[in-house]
Amino acid sequence: MSLTDRECLAISQARAMLRESGVWDLEEDLSCLIDRYIERVDKDRAIEEFMLAVQERCNRIPLGHIVGMVEFDEMPLVVGSGVFIPRPHSKVIHKWLETRAVLRPGASVLDLCAGSGAIGLAIARRRPDLKVTCVEFDEIAVQYLKRNIDRLACKGIRVNYLQADIRDEQAFTRFTHQVGLIVANPPYVPQSQELLPEWSDHHPQASVYSGVDGLELIRQIISRANQLLSREGWLVIEHGEEQAQVVRELFEQSQLTNVQTVIDKEASDATGSSVMTIGCRSR
Repeated sequence: MSLTDRECLAISQARAMLRESGVWDLEEDLSCLIDRYIERVDKDRAIEEFMLAVQERCNRIPLGHIVGMVEFDEMPLVVGSGVFIPRPHSKVIHKWLETRAVLRPGASVLDLCAGSGAIGLAIARRRPDLKVTCVEFDEIAVQYLKRNIDRLACKGIRVNYLQADIRDEQAFTRFTHQVGLIVANPPYVPQSQELLPEWSDHHPQASVYSGVDGLELIRQIISRANQLLSREGWLVIEHGEEQAQVVRELFEQSQLTNVQTVIDKEASDATGSSVMTIGCRSR
């Protein structure tokens, strides 16, 4: 195969890194990685794998689960069967953070229902001065979360993780009234609602559905926010557009102030609108 100087340099660096790490079959591993990411050696095999992937997509397997990767906010995240695939909709949180939110350097941020870590990692990439912790309970999702945290650390993106159920008050005692921002893209679909098969059949159900009205976990998050937010700390939750009024009322009932709903048409797509509700703990 014919490689560019840049590709040869990358391969040389990769060989040195693999040797240093102590992997037991360096050259075989390196050959597989070159074949996967730089240049396919067996073109017939590549076409066969391509058609198998197309067939899986025709079976409505989510694309991220097929290719094992999704691009989110200029970050390549590892995903796969058993974990929620982050959607562009969540970028509205980062847009708000950059243009509206005032967070002092060193402020703590919690990304609840973090899944593969997309939202928290993107916040850490944009605001390396913040202390971001991604919180996830599901064992499979935690494995992807840890992988993404470890692989992006080489790019200077630093995030902690906590495996915990948000309904467990004791798991969060160290954060009591210490958090400047809580963000969450929780499951919010009502149990009886019909969805595209990518979501209803091929995503973990606990990452999509949340009780009869879809708000079960959102209520838990709002309740936990009262325990965790510092004065003038912010709570930001993604949800469905038709849930906007109810979620605002839940925020207000919890004595959060400056409550507003943001709908971002630029981040919306055929699967739904990009919607979030924002509130501040003023006392």
